[in-house]
Amino acid sequence: MDTPKSREEKIQLLKSMIPEGLTKLPETAEEFYKLPPGRFAGVAYGKQSEEIKKVLRQFPNIENPDSEIIELYYLALLGLFAEDYPEPEEIINQIKLSSFGSPDMDDPRYQFKEQYNVMIVLDASGSMGHMAGSKTRMEAAKEAIRSFAASLPDGARVGLRVYGHEGTGSEADKARSCSKSDVMYPLQAYDKQKLDSALAQFKPAGWTPIALALEQAQQDLQAYKGERNTNIIYLVSDGIETCGGDPVQVAKQLADSDVTPIVNVVGFGVDGEAQRQLKAVAEAAKGRYVLIQDQKELEKEFEQAKDIARKWWKWKNGASHDAFSKHLSQVKEILRFGLAWNSKANRESNNFSSAFLYMEGKEILDKSTIVKLEEMEKAHYKLSRQRGLELETFLKNLNDKTYTEAIDAINQKYNANVKEKN
Repeated sequence: MDTPKSREEKIQLLKSMIPEGLTKLPETAEEFYKLPPGRFAGVAYGKQSEEIKKVLRQFPNIENPDSEIIELYYLALLGLFAEDYPEPEEIINQIKLSSFGSPDMDDPRYQFKEQYNVMIVLDASGSMGHMAGSKTRMEAAKEAIRSFAASLPDGARVGLRVYGHEGTGSEADKARSCSKSDVMYPLQAYDKQKLDSALAQFKPAGWTPIALALEQAQQDLQAYKGERNTNIIYLVSDGIETCGGDPVQVAKQLADSDVTPIVNVVGFGVDGEAQRQLKAVAEAAKGRYVLIQDQKELEKEFEQAKDIARKWWKWKNGASHDAFSKHLSQVKEILRFGLAWNSKANRESNNFSSAFLYMEGKEILDKSTIVKLEEMEKAHYKLSRQRGLELETFLKNLNDKTYTEAIDAINQKYNANVKEKN
């Protein structure tokens, strides 16, 4: 039988349940979307209730909690249920991507060069065998890669490197699995037969050496300096680094290299911990991160690279930028941003409510404590919806500006806007 804990011991236990770095409730828009996603982010309570209940039963019941202890409870719950709110930087990146090749682009990575190269770095670890809809993640990824490569215009090149394809997920095979990352399709023009053959050579197998794969991807592109090449990297992963490497540090080295790639980090159905790491990789690479769940969403992600390739082909064949550039039209994307934000706010709120019902029913916490937490959640939900609306309004206004005006607005107003408190 467990020895009853003192009040101070219970407080210390509660504090230990709060993820490192989560010290206050989000107030600004930036604090909402920068908040690390909770352990159970992205999935409704009912689909993971047994795992959640195991954690909820660990919460200590502190009698007559003051406001500071109530906030500690809420932070611990936020560490479980905080959603991964969409970042407005994704829409801002769309502005740059839509203006790719424009003469007034100030970022050399987004200027057209003589050659267009796309290197796909694909996770082939054992977890890629998990289902994503009616197919495994690996089957979905392979089909999306086939479709993408086949769509590239003449002159563009694509390459495929994989990692995690050797060995098994067993400890005995870890060293072997963690030491391998191979180019299956060297950077070249699309060749259906060769690519099909390359994709048939591997299946989900072992561990996840992301750092090694990124480091070697840089070597793959080393002969294609950014000065004369538009280099794009897609890192597709469904989990964290499991081989002891530091993918964030490698990503920083990649960003600082003379390859100057545009790095897109794609999280395939990843959990909160993996999202945090992959976001950090994207940030270190000065790139972007996106979460996808199935083949359709992966194909949509590759669609951007297709659009840029089409623009590049027209540019290379003598068309002026004005001949193929369009007025920035992101109305649908901004609408999706707002819907995604609200959807996540609703799911987060529903998960909190389900947790409160369970904790009250099982008498894990006193009814008076639950009531105070419910009041805090109501205010949190209202604020999250308000911040989402503010960002959506800002992006709509941004959408009506020219590229130069938009960049000026971002630099002068955006940072202030997302940090303001009402």
